[in-house]
Amino acid sequence: MSSYVYMKILESQPDRYDRGISWLSLGRSEQVKRRIVDECAAPGSKVLDIGCGTGTLAVLAAGRGAEVAGFDVSPGMLSVAQRKVEAGDLHDKIELHEMGVAGMDKFPAEGFDLVTATLVFSEFSHDEQAYALRQAHRVLKPGGRLAIADEVRPQSIWRRILHHTLRVPLLIMTFVLTQTTTRAVAGIEELVAEAGFRIETAERSRLGSFLYLTAVKEGA
Repeated sequence: MSSYVYMKILESQPDRYDRGISWLSLGRSEQVKRRIVDECAAPGSKVLDIGCGTGTLAVLAAGRGAEVAGFDVSPGMLSVAQRKVEAGDLHDKIELHEMGVAGMDKFPAEGFDLVTATLVFSEFSHDEQAYALRQAHRVLKPGGRLAIADEVRPQSIWRRILHHTLRVPLLIMTFVLTQTTTRAVAGIEELVAEAGFRIETAERSRLGSFLYLTAVKEGA
């Protein structure tokens, strides 16, 4: 399914998105966003959040004193994010943009310390993933970091079978409740390296179906 269709589905139920993704990811979505912020979003840093959705990570990072630019193609998602910004009085810390990855060229070269993408690469085509990573490399300062967390295909055939067996009921229940779903990403580590990053961390869950990855843009 194309990223356009996925986002149109998500737009139909934006207020349920956080609950649905938390359920589908077995609680990892909120945990990994907190981990990214704790480990990578220093006070005073500038953060670009790809596919910011309902703004959970942006609000967490702004709460630590970072300045965040987030973008998403879904106006429904952004309306939920904007309500979170207003509730936290974070207007001076968070900028939200309605756009897709094709618009990343609007951001200045070497303008950010951190680029994040959580459960969004699973909504992109292979070409969109590669483009987003090249743009992430361009907009990061030397020494800047990339943090990605997403569903991935388990590496062994037996883990794939087990993962599929366990996941199908969750997929059905989650989609019925929220009209939300995701798909596993293949070859993300290779794409990150091809974009010019040095991978620091690539941790998979026990079943090998969820990846937490950080990488750095090297250079003086």
